[in-house]
Amino acid sequence: MKYEKSSMTITKASQNLVWTRCTRYGLANDECASFISTLNLRETEYGGECAQLERFTCRTNKMSSRYRTFDGSCNNPVKSSWGQALTGYKRLLHPRYSDGIEEPRRALSHKELPSARLVSTVLADNLDVPNSKNTIALPVWSQFIFHDLVHTPVRRTIHTDEAIRCCDDSGYNLSPRYVHPSCMPISVPDQDPFYKDKYVTCMDYTRSVTTFRGDCTFGAAEQMNQATHFMDGSHIYGSNSRHAAALREMTGGLLKTSLIENEELLPLATNPTEKCLVDNKSSACFSSGDIRANMHPWLTSLHSLWVREHNRVARTLESLNPGWNSDKLYHEARRIVVAELQHITYKHWIPALTGKEFDAMFDSYDVGYNSDIDPTITNSFATAGFHFVNSLLDQDIQVVDENNNVTAYRLKNSYFKPELVAEKKGLENILRGMVNQKSQKLDFNYDDDLRHHWLGGLDVMAVDIQRGRDHGLPGYAHYRALCGLPLPTTFAQLTDVISQEVVDKLSELYEHPSDIDLVVGMMAEYHLDGSLLGPTALCFFKEQLWRTRNGDRYFYTHTSEAGSFSKKQLTELRRTSLARLLCDNTDISSVQKNVFQPPSESNRMVSCEEIKRVNLAAWQDPSQQPDILTRTTKWIKNKVGSVGNSTK
Repeated sequence: MKYEKSSMTITKASQNLVWTRCTRYGLANDECASFISTLNLRETEYGGECAQLERFTCRTNKMSSRYRTFDGSCNNPVKSSWGQALTGYKRLLHPRYSDGIEEPRRALSHKELPSARLVSTVLADNLDVPNSKNTIALPVWSQFIFHDLVHTPVRRTIHTDEAIRCCDDSGYNLSPRYVHPSCMPISVPDQDPFYKDKYVTCMDYTRSVTTFRGDCTFGAAEQMNQATHFMDGSHIYGSNSRHAAALREMTGGLLKTSLIENEELLPLATNPTEKCLVDNKSSACFSSGDIRANMHPWLTSLHSLWVREHNRVARTLESLNPGWNSDKLYHEARRIVVAELQHITYKHWIPALTGKEFDAMFDSYDVGYNSDIDPTITNSFATAGFHFVNSLLDQDIQVVDENNNVTAYRLKNSYFKPELVAEKKGLENILRGMVNQKSQKLDFNYDDDLRHHWLGGLDVMAVDIQRGRDHGLPGYAHYRALCGLPLPTTFAQLTDVISQEVVDKLSELYEHPSDIDLVVGMMAEYHLDGSLLGPTALCFFKEQLWRTRNGDRYFYTHTSEAGSFSKKQLTELRRTSLARLLCDNTDISSVQKNVFQPPSESNRMVSCEEIKRVNLAAWQDPSQQPDILTRTTKWIKNKVGSVGNSTK
């Protein structure tokens, strides 16, 4: 992957600097790493490569373009690489590595932290606790948006580009001589309640890909975002121009689709055995802007829905503006689709997740576009901020047909096996089920399928914890202090936002409050009134989503920019809803207006005719309209023709 090999070399050089210049003289690793981060790469062979990324130059036509680039570059008029794909995440706090550079964080006492799997088994349970206030659509949309903003690639072998194995096929630790340097396997305790009888001692975990530091210096490892840092539909359209072109039909502004059981779905992948967990090339597996579209049928269905929406918009624009060529139709449809996605996220999803009070406060901070605001996703948000959604998922995918007959399929059997979507009426039935099935409550109750069988035998919670350590995230206590809560020095001081029962478990696992992993602490917090999140998670969301909006020159609400919508168009875009998308692009004829909440007296099922729709006539180009004489002549010809036909 681009820059990966160079960044790994620089990381090793930084480690060598720490050892030769600091450790041997008794200087603290963190202090030394901070000093090393002031040393520029300019005088090294990698200086030019890094500077090329940092000082990316945009052509004038890109800076003034009505349309955003595919890779996120040239959004900011001064810092053209801000938000670009294949750049590093930013930090809210200085990273915490045990050697200051790359080695995983240790406890305050310098001992190893407890096994991520042990933390998971002690804290997590498998109780079925449905959430009566939300549907599965809420966590699935959360994942969908997360995949638009974040894609952290894992390292592969440099020369052969193969996956790196960190445990053997039986789940044992590899002999040290065979352990790849990029391995950071999760240790499974001897008395693990699930694995002790299976003699599994090791879970695979390969470290994330790193890239150059944003200021082109030596120093701590920084992980790469393979997606753009913008909410721009990159998971639908692709994060580079080549990928985007491969997904286009090149006629009528359309995206490619496949026709299966007379249903318009995502295009079929040419290499299904590589992109999906299927055994043969004839199995259903799809292509999209993001490989994770195949992760489970809910996500695959949402991706298919948005491709249908793009094509519906493109066809409507073509009928309104017959003189527009395929490129114009494609880019205008993409522009509208991204705006719809942003509107649903900021006006429907955020209130469902955070509560109306937070939503109103968040809106009050809308200052419009500001070129001084860096939209880059933070490492803490990417690594810990969104992973609460796994707790909300159910073990079953409920598929509901047009007669409301429900069939349940186990989620664990559907990872990267999207054949459910390819069945007759599969897409509609999955989506209908998604907006009716209740989600689980957000807590430490993870379904066993996610903790023992995720992606063929992993523990999703343990992986989330391990990833935080891999990325050098400081402990939860430091982030909560950053968000205005007191920095705890004893476990008793955590009870202001965490229950005594959970605090007791945390004190059994960790030696000190500062040792608690970020994702663990955020999951443990009480939810604020009306919100699904605790104070630290809510703080993260506000900080990141504010910059995602106000640091994006093309965000749909911004005015006076090259890509801004007219007032009339904005009025129409504000009528967008996920319910309307279901009505416009499937055979679903009735649905509740707020699909993130189950049907109820206050959110009743209504006919699609009662749900507001976006009138695309607001995008009719006046120059495309025939003059009054041409229109009158055409009308007369049609009338005469119909009279003539009726007399035959």
